[in-house]
Amino acid sequence: MRHENFIQVLMDTIDNLTDHPIRNITYGAHIVAVESRKTGLATWAWNRHPVPMEALPDPGKQYSGKELARLITDDSPLKASLGMAALGSILPDIPPAHLTDLNAGDLILELGKNKTVAVIGHFPFVEKMKEKFNELMVFEKTPQAGDLEENRIPEKLPSADLVAITATAISNKSLGNILAHCAGTAVKLLVGPSTPLCTSMFELGFDYIAGTVVEDADLLRQGIVNGYAFKQVRGIKHVILKSG
Repeated sequence: MRHENFIQVLMDTIDNLTDHPIRNITYGAHIVAVESRKTGLATWAWNRHPVPMEALPDPGKQYSGKELARLITDDSPLKASLGMAALGSILPDIPPAHLTDLNAGDLILELGKNKTVAVIGHFPFVEKMKEKFNELMVFEKTPQAGDLEENRIPEKLPSADLVAITATAISNKSLGNILAHCAGTAVKLLVGPSTPLCTSMFELGFDYIAGTVVEDADLLRQGIVNGYAFKQVRGIKHVILKSG
């Protein structure tokens, strides 16, 4: 499959799902949650604050899950982020036996020993990973100290043995370019709260899907409206879905 077709993979997934009405949308400074069949969430693919809520659909109106999920195609990364949360809300549950209770940072530490590791997106866990691998490269649209700018991806990414990619790369439409510069032998992970927990992501060549399951929607909603970042919210569980 050509990497630029990643949106089509998700649209095909949406088309094959059962639709559900949206029961609630919660907008926050860092996160959006959509409740329909279950609760889906996503971090905003947006580097500036505050988030312009007036550019987003009115949470008080009636929508279907599929209607909002199809916003993943929108050129606005904010609307596409909402679409990712809506997609998560209508996906069927993955059988618990197929999921491992583990967060992405620990999985990367486990898989990256003695390897060259690349992380797309400056996750909080990268701070504890310095000096843990042969080499650690962190690519970021808004680089922090020690990060590489995303325009270095074509030059540097092909040398990585393990590549962990933020799922916000779907919302900002950069995923195709990232995947195109991964070595064919690289182990690839899709990580972050926006990650769709669905096997169709493996069609893009991912080996692991590291996402979240919402266990307490009320507790999550409280954290979102209080402006918490993802690492601060409660009511969620980190899980890993492995290819094969």
